[in-house]
Amino acid sequence: MPITEKPSVLSVAGQGPPPGTPIRSFLLTDASSPGMACQIINLGATLTHLFVPDGKKGTRDIVLGFDDLTAYRTTHDPYFGASVGRTANRIAQGKFSLPENPEHIYRLDQNNPPNSLHGGVDGFSFRMWDVEQPQDHQGTSLRLTMVSDHMDQGFPGRLRVHCTYRLSNSTLEITYEAQLENQAGTETHQTTIASLTNHAYFNLNGVPTPGSSDGVSTALATNHVVHMSNIDSYLETDSTSVPTGVVLPLDKVPSMDFRQPKEIGKDLASTPGGGHGYDHFYPVQGATRSPAEYHLHKDAQRTPLSLVKVYSPVSDIVMNMATTEPGFQLYTANFLELPPNLVDAGHSAGHGDPSFPFVGKARGGYKPYSAFCLEASKFPDAINHADWRDQVILHSGDKYHSKTTFAFSTQ
Repeated sequence: MPITEKPSVLSVAGQGPPPGTPIRSFLLTDASSPGMACQIINLGATLTHLFVPDGKKGTRDIVLGFDDLTAYRTTHDPYFGASVGRTANRIAQGKFSLPENPEHIYRLDQNNPPNSLHGGVDGFSFRMWDVEQPQDHQGTSLRLTMVSDHMDQGFPGRLRVHCTYRLSNSTLEITYEAQLENQAGTETHQTTIASLTNHAYFNLNGVPTPGSSDGVSTALATNHVVHMSNIDSYLETDSTSVPTGVVLPLDKVPSMDFRQPKEIGKDLASTPGGGHGYDHFYPVQGATRSPAEYHLHKDAQRTPLSLVKVYSPVSDIVMNMATTEPGFQLYTANFLELPPNLVDAGHSAGHGDPSFPFVGKARGGYKPYSAFCLEASKFPDAINHADWRDQVILHSGDKYHSKTTFAFSTQ
């Protein structure tokens, strides 16, 4: 089935491209699952909509975001659905060095003071990606590409990055690839760091819309039941949410333990750091027991490992997340606050493109805990920890490759 393109124009000034820059959007559909579809835009290689059949003979949009595409990457947007890089999550104090020259300090934007977050003030999520349409006879897919020049946002090396979305067999697959190259487009002897992820905000109840009959409680994701596999620890963080280097067993911190199915909201108020909610990294068991197996140059050898199952008792939607990455950040939108009608105010139910029935998806606003994120990536601040840094160090000739899948069913 062909990809459907829907153009728009960026008219709201933010940290991204200037007003008037065209935004290209693409609708992908899954022929094997009627009703399943997703929309992607080239601004930040962003997932804006994900429609999934529920257990009530309906379809729900399960990712937070905007119908007004010009709202993305403005001050109202907490990285909704974005592809973030050159490094996801935080780098302590916004600086790092490489083992080959430890005295040379690379300095980054401290856009999450005192740390650098998600690649800086003009990271990959703020860029217009080039769009390709690969031939794919098994499902509908979209491939996007961008180039990050040497010293872009303070990172060394010229990096070419690819993001591929694939929708097939009730599964959304997101793949990131990258390699170093010189200005002529051929590989050269350089070193950099890389850790890419997608920052979708999920609510399997369905994104609340104006006139929704589900009630206020279903706007939150606290009723979702989470069950983790192949996980037995999490990374301790300091007061600025940067890992201290200590790996804490889940046995010692019950509020962090999802090895038995548990509602997100059950221990929310008991989470480390003041009970504000989850914003913590869960490493794969293998990444802590055999760290050499998760060095970046071995990325392409791994197959996605199932880590998280999430269930919504409202929609009966079940989501299984698997990834090749050494872990993931669980974030429960602890500080999300978007007042009603701030964006999407010009949209109303029954108007607009019939392909997108959830028009005005942000009109009702968003509150803390109205979603959860599963950001599969390398360890946060890995470059500043000797035991973890080989997860993120990319040399000339290395091929960065990560794959994360979100498989959907009903219960």
